[in-house]
Amino acid sequence: MAGIAIAIAFFVARAAGETELTREYLDLAFDVVGTEQEAAVAFSSMIENVEDFNRAAMISLLEQLEEDTADLVDRLDEADPPTSLQKGHGFLLIATTAWRSALSDARSGLIALTEDVLDEDGMATLTRGLVELRVGDRAYVGFLSELSEVDTELQGGDPPLVAFVPSAQEGLFDAQKLAKRLYLTTDLGPVQSVAVADIRLDPASVGRQRGFPVLAATPAQSAEVTIANRGNIPVVEVRVQLSLVGNDGTLWQAEQEIDRLEGGELTTLVFSELPVVPGTTYDITATSLFDDDEDEDDTSSIRFVVNAEG
Repeated sequence: MAGIAIAIAFFVARAAGETELTREYLDLAFDVVGTEQEAAVAFSSMIENVEDFNRAAMISLLEQLEEDTADLVDRLDEADPPTSLQKGHGFLLIATTAWRSALSDARSGLIALTEDVLDEDGMATLTRGLVELRVGDRAYVGFLSELSEVDTELQGGDPPLVAFVPSAQEGLFDAQKLAKRLYLTTDLGPVQSVAVADIRLDPASVGRQRGFPVLAATPAQSAEVTIANRGNIPVVEVRVQLSLVGNDGTLWQAEQEIDRLEGGELTTLVFSELPVVPGTTYDITATSLFDDDEDEDDTSSIRFVVNAEG
């Protein structure tokens, strides 16, 4: 009898562990899927309404979609799915990997074709991206099929349908047709637009205080500033200024210069050893000093607090 009781306890514990593992994995998977759905809706809407976009807005959106989905594959790769969802996990990993690659290729291809509608490399890159989007969509259908018998009530019900290439808009996702539409869209002509696309602090924040990021005090604090050429012609001698203003009245500034940045290209500048003091609140601002056609995206700022306790 004791042996039977031990066996029952073992199987009950294992079942409970499997249930918890399933819940944790589904929470992660649904979070990833939610981000991908938002990206898919935004991307397909842009393709449907590309004539309504100017070049800077199109490139900005494509950059944002890449940024939003950049770490999803890594998060899934580190996941520990239960045995019952191993196959579904494989499908979801294939989908997110294909979508990530596809968004990168689609961005590069679209940018190239706005510069030259006859650019063969751009056409090939865009075609590859559109094919990869469909690969991701098909893999995601496989993921959904593996969840058909899984209880997802704790996650709010069935996962959403994600389709970067919706069947109702299938005909729009053709590289040659897109190139023609881009050619006929006047706002996608030659544009000079250099933007501050992102500021990241390294080391990153360790929490929040009064709604602001909190950094641990360190002499090695740096800022990474991503600069994007959202235009379709090369730019040279792009000066970027970083300002650090403390609530104690201190001001620190530094500048770096980018020799050349091709249309659609991104680059990241690292400003090292920021003179931050524990207990101080700072506003850090990156500004592109390049004179271009767009002014609204020349500056980006973050307010943060340095931990008084180091």
